[in-house]
Amino acid sequence: MYRLPKVGQRILESLAKNQPIENLLFLTDNLSFGYKLKEILNIRSPILSVPMNVSVLDLASSPEVYRATHIIELYSPTLENSIYLKELRQELFKQGKLVLALWNWDERYLEDDFWGDLEYQAISVATDSLMKKLSSVKKVKITSELGTDISFSIEGRTWLIADGYCEQGKLAQLPDGEIYTCPIEETFSGQIVVDGTISRLWLPREPLKLEFEAGALIAGSPDFMNWINLYAGGVRNIGEFAIGMNPTINKPYSNISTDEKEGGSVHFAIGDSYSLGLTKSVYHVDFVIRKPKIHLDDHILQHYLPGV
Repeated sequence: MYRLPKVGQRILESLAKNQPIENLLFLTDNLSFGYKLKEILNIRSPILSVPMNVSVLDLASSPEVYRATHIIELYSPTLENSIYLKELRQELFKQGKLVLALWNWDERYLEDDFWGDLEYQAISVATDSLMKKLSSVKKVKITSELGTDISFSIEGRTWLIADGYCEQGKLAQLPDGEIYTCPIEETFSGQIVVDGTISRLWLPREPLKLEFEAGALIAGSPDFMNWINLYAGGVRNIGEFAIGMNPTINKPYSNISTDEKEGGSVHFAIGDSYSLGLTKSVYHVDFVIRKPKIHLDDHILQHYLPGV
């Protein structure tokens, strides 16, 4: 009997939980890796190489995309192509496609040990439970031994769950596991010390300090400030606060799509707030704090991760 590796189990579970797979399509910029993953899945599906010189609308209206009900994105986003790929995804959402993003994957993600024994249903239950708890919280403070000390309000803001399952119009990534919102911008002030990955693949050798005042980045380590001017046109405004909920991720992989899900971590982003806050931008730049203390109103958040 064919035994599906854990990566295949997770992918098919993610794709099919809310809608049976009728026609699956791979969209990729890495055909060789795409064929390898298709072989692992043991499922018949076309693979389409994404040519960046074709307009988003033309690609989204191609026969292959038209026939697909479920789409796997297998990309290595760069500064040059990430905006194109995100615009393409929005067109796919408009067509009602279920989309699973596998960004910056490599051979490590194919090993059973990477996925651990924790089922995604447990992550879904834990994130749902935490969201209910957070719905009544007004103020958050994040501290760390390295010097993070940032405070902000989340009163009245909506929380979203990323639990690994594809839904209509919702970004699903694997590995997954986070809950996120946007701080109330004018309340967001203090210092963040980044000791994890920064969008997309930068893991600094030394922690970087960032200073915020009233929702805006006002100062920071020179390496970061120089990089942000090049990468994201100097974007400065806060756009996201999130809590990592996947304890099988317990070390950096130099891939923000993985590292922001690390169980017990938090991450922030400057740039687009996904309509959860006021900031609108073509850029969204995440940065991870790996071992924080999460203060919710008058207590420290504890014992919230699944399987821990």
